[in-house]
Amino acid sequence: MMVYQRYLQGLLCLMSAVWYAGLVQAQSDVYPNKPIKFIVGFVAGSATDTAARIIAERIRPQLGQQILVENRPGAASSIATEFVANAPNDGYILLFSSSSATVNAAAHDNATTQAYKSLVPIALVASIPNILVVNSNLGVKTVQEFIGLAKAKPGEISYASSGSGSSPHMSAELFESRAQIQMQHVPYKGSAQAMNDVLSGLVPVMFSPASSVLPHIRSGKLIALATTSNRRTPLIAVPTLEEAGIPNFNVSLWFGILAPKGTDSQIANKLSGVISKALDDPETRKLLAAQTMDIVKADPEEFKSFINSEIIRWNGLIKSNKINLN
Repeated sequence: MMVYQRYLQGLLCLMSAVWYAGLVQAQSDVYPNKPIKFIVGFVAGSATDTAARIIAERIRPQLGQQILVENRPGAASSIATEFVANAPNDGYILLFSSSSATVNAAAHDNATTQAYKSLVPIALVASIPNILVVNSNLGVKTVQEFIGLAKAKPGEISYASSGSGSSPHMSAELFESRAQIQMQHVPYKGSAQAMNDVLSGLVPVMFSPASSVLPHIRSGKLIALATTSNRRTPLIAVPTLEEAGIPNFNVSLWFGILAPKGTDSQIANKLSGVISKALDDPETRKLLAAQTMDIVKADPEEFKSFINSEIIRWNGLIKSNKINLN
């Protein structure tokens, strides 16, 4: 009798496992059957938001569902990260992340950064360089002229950023370290507020995503000195910082998509494949290029390795320069 009961229990467990596997398979086969949300940790109109909306529109036809972009700004994208980390892992709520998240993870060891590290990488999609710009009234037109002015006035020149730990902030920190100068950091709650004060001259310097400063460079209100990436940006005729005399300088604001921990691998792979196909479309490249963004493809495993390398990179700078991101 005991043997027979054990046999029944084993058979029931096996049937349950088969049923659950079939359910998961069925769910992934019909995925998605409702709108998907991209959660963005920055305000509408920011570079991250712009990239999210372009990618959302380009993958919509393949998935046959609306891709909604929801902005949850604050704390250098930590609010958005926490929201997605606590969301259902059914593939309908995804984090459209940026390099700021890896800076947070490099600087802190808390619940938010642990949550970020637990997310499932889906795809790296694009990057955009920051441009070192100055108000036209500052009186400098090259990187070396700016460095000379900063060395003559140590700690007196202020620069704006869209927040502590943001890509513009870390670009400036790395620049200070490599150029051996001291500036005063003025963090803002968003790029729009920061840009307004740079345009007015209240804060004369900023590292900003190329797409945000292009109109102001063309109008003559801002002077572009250099790009932070390791190659020139076609729409802005400025040298790279390496060409301007700062060796081994390569920083870009990158964008990628992650899902909550435990997301089914078939759903993750489907999303990754759809995104990869969209990035191969010339129209996607054209739309991103109009925003001075470059396509950067990486599958889930490559994206995971990239995230880890970014965390290690920024952790080194934060520790060596004793940067406080609180």
